[in-house]
Amino acid sequence: MERVNMNDKGTFIAVLLETSSKAYAAGAVLRIREKDTDSAMQVEQWGFQNLVQDMQLRLQHLAVALACGRPEILTLDIEWLSASYLSRNVPIEFLRTCLHCLGEELKESLPEEGQQLVEEYLSHARSCLEIPSDAPKCLLDEQQPLGSLARRFLQAVLGGDRGKAVGMIMDAIEKGATVEDIHLQVIVAVQRELGRLWQVGEGQIADEHFGSRIVEDVLAQLRSSLPAMTESERCVVLASVSGNLHDIGPRIVADHFERSGWRTIFLGANMPIADLVQSVQRYAPDLVALSVGQSTNLRSAADSIAALRAAIPGLAILVGGGPLEVVDGLWRDLGADAFAANGAEAVAFGQSVVRAG
Repeated sequence: MERVNMNDKGTFIAVLLETSSKAYAAGAVLRIREKDTDSAMQVEQWGFQNLVQDMQLRLQHLAVALACGRPEILTLDIEWLSASYLSRNVPIEFLRTCLHCLGEELKESLPEEGQQLVEEYLSHARSCLEIPSDAPKCLLDEQQPLGSLARRFLQAVLGGDRGKAVGMIMDAIEKGATVEDIHLQVIVAVQRELGRLWQVGEGQIADEHFGSRIVEDVLAQLRSSLPAMTESERCVVLASVSGNLHDIGPRIVADHFERSGWRTIFLGANMPIADLVQSVQRYAPDLVALSVGQSTNLRSAADSIAALRAAIPGLAILVGGGPLEVVDGLWRDLGADAFAANGAEAVAFGQSVVRAG
């Protein structure tokens, strides 16, 4: 299947990286361990296999960046990792060493035509380490009208108090807060803050998972409080692309469409491409909205869009998600018709599609 707007030469190298990622990663870690005493101590502290797995993640981001022809995708990953190192008191020099040793391993392992391209991408990523950075700050904005509620909601989540967390949201609704503001200023903000806490070593994956379950309960409660909607001819199918295990973002977008009178078909997380195409053919929607949660989901998103285009010419396709917010125009590279940063923007695009049709 032809990949939409992907970089052919980069895709070839990306496939090589993916098929041999463990071997390349292990080779790089061996080089790190043999480089000097400080690096050997860091490898010992991390654990050899843990560091190999971490290096495989870097290779995944490098592969995606190469396939997309976008070196900034890898740079974003290194910027995130640099902030994590800083917060966890891991020397940034060790990250430089890791990238250098990875580059040396790939230079000896890859065919000649790929060596220069890979070095260009790694050099672009290493350049961000020359700019001093601060540890990422709290993402909750107390200046927002619901900023205080977001902080208290987060505290309830971290305290494991599901009843309190759900109760304070429903109380805010009774006092006049809109569902849209709850979505944006509380739920989305808290989800991002949970991610930041894990990044800086102040939270655990379990906190994020438990928080997500509470958010799902809140969203269900909010949906149950809505008046019954009349049947609409406008239809949207929403899903997270294959490999994206998160579905709260598209669930919120689906709720926005439903509140706007659309018939919503929400397919959930990690949607296989073939099943996505079959579902879209079955429901014949006016619009398909796909969530791309992380950079490593980009190639899956491109393949999903290519499959939809081949099966249903003229279909309107909208995409959203973290990497598309920060890499300008990346949604075009995937072959989508538009990008939406939130539910309101998604509905606005959907309305324009209906009017144009």
